[in-house]
Amino acid sequence: MPSEVFTEEWSRACCRALNGRAAYATVAADWRDAVVLVMGADASLGIREERAVFLDLYEGACRGTRLATADDRAAAPFVLGAEAATWRRLLSGRLEPISAVLGGELRLERGSLMAMAKYASAAREMLAAAAEAGGTFPANR
Repeated sequence: MPSEVFTEEWSRACCRALNGRAAYATVAADWRDAVVLVMGADASLGIREERAVFLDLYEGACRGTRLATADDRAAAPFVLGAEAATWRRLLSGRLEPISAVLGGELRLERGSLMAMAKYASAAREMLAAAAEAGGTFPANR
């Protein structure tokens, strides 16, 4: 059974899936920044408190991941946050990451939108890897 989204187990599965995607390695070959992904709490989806994961991304590979600490959130060059329902749509492929940023559903809490836009293909591959890794929302069990 897949693990719950935005947990350490889920983030490790995402990292493995990302490393298995040749397309990500190509489109993110010159990316050298860590990313923190933040999911807001939503009791209706079974997410009782905010969750965040840290991804150590470097030159087309995920070098590691963990639950994000406050220090990670303060230091990561890129922090992306959204409500649980938005992440659910992103992970299911019903919402594109750049469209979500431009529409205000996915917030770039830290980092440059111009730099992020350059890596739109990498962001799509990252979400595809997360979808491939699976993961459930507690209310969906």
